[in-house]
Amino acid sequence: MQLGKDIVDGFVYSASQLYHQVNYRANVLAQMEVLRRASAMRCREYVIPKNGTTVPAYSQIEQSITVQPGSYVWGLTWSSPFNVTDDGTDGNYLYIQVTDACTETPFFSDYILANTFAATPASTANQIVRNPALLAQPRLVGAPGKLDVELYNSYSVDMSCQLVILVAEPAISPDQMQQFYERQRIEEML
Repeated sequence: MQLGKDIVDGFVYSASQLYHQVNYRANVLAQMEVLRRASAMRCREYVIPKNGTTVPAYSQIEQSITVQPGSYVWGLTWSSPFNVTDDGTDGNYLYIQVTDACTETPFFSDYILANTFAATPASTANQIVRNPALLAQPRLVGAPGKLDVELYNSYSVDMSCQLVILVAEPAISPDQMQQFYERQRIEEML
């Protein structure tokens, strides 16, 4: 569906990523066209785990984030800045699951390997990096705007990593924004 003239943004204007109309990325961008044209939406990034928390060996962490109700999660990216495995493939031992707390619907049918969303692969010999990793269709987050994120470490050493959840949030007035941030800060302290 063509809504008018083409959109030129960071998704299609890249020296390292060719835009072909018949590939996965082009089809995903077509699903995001309304969001890309919306002037009432803004981009936010949420980092998990919070406060530099490590994922313990053979364990998991669960954290919640609060987004504006009516937001769309459109992509994910992951990195492990301090490789602890001998071969630098930390993402082969970490698994991710994101669940919408409103509907209790997980984003993926099962835990998904973190390397699926890796910002830089351990070996670039046979891999093409296309970040951020776009979801097949943006996921609407209903009220109260909570996402539960689980990171599972299947390796024998604690892992430091970052999962970044990319969200298009409704733009709201500064007064409403201040109230939202105050609620979010209070919830994080609990």
